[in-house]
Amino acid sequence: SEAKTDKTRPAATEKAALEKQIAEDPEKVDWSKVDWRKRLTRMQYYILREAGTERPFQNKFWDFFKPGQYRCAGCGQPIFESDAKFDSDCGWPSFDKTIAKDAVTEHVDYKIGYPRTEIRCKRCKSHLGHVFNDGPTDTGLRYCLNSAAMKFVHTKQLAVEKEKTKEKPKAEEKSPTSEERGEPKAEK
Repeated sequence: SEAKTDKTRPAATEKAALEKQIAEDPEKVDWSKVDWRKRLTRMQYYILREAGTERPFQNKFWDFFKPGQYRCAGCGQPIFESDAKFDSDCGWPSFDKTIAKDAVTEHVDYKIGYPRTEIRCKRCKSHLGHVFNDGPTDTGLRYCLNSAAMKFVHTKQLAVEKEKTKEKPKAEEKSPTSEERGEPKAEK
């Protein structure tokens, strides 16, 4: 029993360190080391890690139009703003542009017999949905997403997050001591 505990302790410590890094600086995380089955719900795992698709008109965000930001459910990467969302009558949340040019990556997928452009989160490589060239706005694009691939952050929460980042004290920068500068100690 003790041997079993000793073997699991390093793994638990490693997992705790990874979770801490995810919370503090997700850009520096090695997302290939994440235990996705433990991090995601069954539906999220099916969508994000197995490139599944949820049912149309029966998902959380298809008819949801509150102001805020949509983020990857896998890693929290911002992917779409609510002002880019439109009702495409397809039954899935649709957007005409990403939050930033490099928020997602595109990959050709032949899963249903003909080519479609799959989109994945740039940071954690999670499947989000597909993009089509039939959008009604001036971009001509329709990013068709799975609700389970996203989490929504309301503009009020975004303001709170922004305030918290302003309040975070930067590592105190103190002047080096005379000893640290290599100066001789002053005699008393």
